[in-house]
Amino acid sequence: MKEKIILFIKGIVLGVAFIIPGVSGGTLAVLMGIYENLIEAVSNFYKGFKNFKKYFLYLLPIALGILFSVAICAKIIRIGLDKAPIITMLVFLGLIIGGIPKLFKEVKKPGVKEIVCMLVGLLIVVVMTFVNKSASDAVLTDMNIGGYIVLFLVGALASATMVVPGISGSFTLMLIGYYEPILTVINNITSFTNLKTNILIIIPFLMGAAVGVIVIAKIIEYLLNHHHDLTYYTIIGFVLSSIVSVFYQVAGFPFNMIHLIIGLVLMCINSLFIYKVFEK
Repeated sequence: MKEKIILFIKGIVLGVAFIIPGVSGGTLAVLMGIYENLIEAVSNFYKGFKNFKKYFLYLLPIALGILFSVAICAKIIRIGLDKAPIITMLVFLGLIIGGIPKLFKEVKKPGVKEIVCMLVGLLIVVVMTFVNKSASDAVLTDMNIGGYIVLFLVGALASATMVVPGISGSFTLMLIGYYEPILTVINNITSFTNLKTNILIIIPFLMGAAVGVIVIAKIIEYLLNHHHDLTYYTIIGFVLSSIVSVFYQVAGFPFNMIHLIIGLVLMCINSLFIYKVFEK
């Protein structure tokens, strides 16, 4: 039971990545030590009843934690992003920074290939970060069948990028103009507002998300099994790039010196706390 509660709490943390642009679910999973287990579970849960039972019981508390986070914590985090976005983002950045030293303990000392993979991973996400956001948000009203197909594809893209450490699914949604519309739909559902319409919108998005997670998880599982250290150093590059991504988000907020100082102090405290936790 204790293990399930811990997984539920980690699911709540993962749910944050659905809400805050620039925070990667894959990164948080790596830092909490559940990334490879998640990839294995998602890639194999449908292979027979035995696997389904084993991996379903592992994934269930995490999934419930994510749903709880999105349904309940979304409102709290949105308040933080609205009232004190710099502080909110820097607090979560502290979580990422504090966990980075642990990642290097998972692999051998890097050679030329490993360093190249790490730099490539870092560069990919940095380039994505500086891509211009879509000029306007998508409209999710009066959609035809084509609109629902697009929602399915958007869900697949968002979930696939969320599985890759360092790449934020919510930031990807923001780039293509679907972040605010999807977040509004989620908030409407949790507030029981216009349920029928909003549920019809979220279903194809979630179906696409499920497909995207499974496909990308299979690819990453293969890479981890056959090229573990090269893949892991690429992941480390992705995680390091999260620092650039979050600071980029912070730079876009209205400047507030007091909030910046408070945020940096809390970031340092959080980084030290997380480092000490992982050091044990």
